[in-house]
Amino acid sequence: MLDPRRLVATALLVLASASLAAADPKVTITPKTAKPGDPVLVTVTGVKDTPKGNAGATTLEFFASKTGYQAVFAIPLPKADAKPDPTPAPISIEVTGAKPIALQIKEVTFKETDVNVADEFASPGARDRAKIGADNQAIIGAALKSKGAPKFARAFKRPVGAVTSSFGEWRRWNEDDSGFKTQHLGLDIGQTKGSQARATNAGTVTLARDGFLTGKVVVLDHGAGISTAYYHLSKITVAEGDRVDLGGAIGLVGDTGRTTGPHLHISVRVPGGFVDPAAFFALPLAPK
Repeated sequence: MLDPRRLVATALLVLASASLAAADPKVTITPKTAKPGDPVLVTVTGVKDTPKGNAGATTLEFFASKTGYQAVFAIPLPKADAKPDPTPAPISIEVTGAKPIALQIKEVTFKETDVNVADEFASPGARDRAKIGADNQAIIGAALKSKGAPKFARAFKRPVGAVTSSFGEWRRWNEDDSGFKTQHLGLDIGQTKGSQARATNAGTVTLARDGFLTGKVVVLDHGAGISTAYYHLSKITVAEGDRVDLGGAIGLVGDTGRTTGPHLHISVRVPGGFVDPAAFFALPLAPK
């Protein structure tokens, strides 16, 4: 004869299992409010399989994490000729099986600064402009190679040194009155010329190139759609295809290309565009 207590316990177990299976995925975002140029971390829990989703027009590249699944995307920067929008539209984050989340976007005004450099870098000729275009295409192409599972197992580490120039600032070269400006898509960190330039996390070298404005540059693919680039090196000590560990040497700090002195420029690109490295390094990434 069956024990009624066992029947009740079995029924409760079945109900609990069904409840867990039917639970909706939980989606959280960091930060809750962002501005153009910010990276945003999406974390999904309550699912067994890799989720799928989008943040506006950007496809989220989820990877397994210690808390479930995570993905990073960029809040796009406005175009150079775009007028500031005092009320930017929120970005809808949609994950299959979960309720959409509206990410509120804040207005941002990046500062402007005058920079003096050699004339050839302020007003490059036709041949140099062609070189600049090819360099930019190569860097973007290398950054876009980042796909699949993370190549890193620990958090990203910010390079040592004081910030000498922040992300997003608009630069006017040699007091040019034409209105022409360029936007700084990285973080400049003061370091001694000839010191070791080190990888902010494990990855694979997808570009090692001598650029006109960037100087000697290295791009690393970290997986999960994340890439980092290191500009103005005096020497490159890695080759394309090399695997680099967190803190591994990739070259020597220098002042090649368009610079006003030795420093390390670092750019971070995630799905959706370039982001502020300072904000990116602060994200609680936790790959499994």
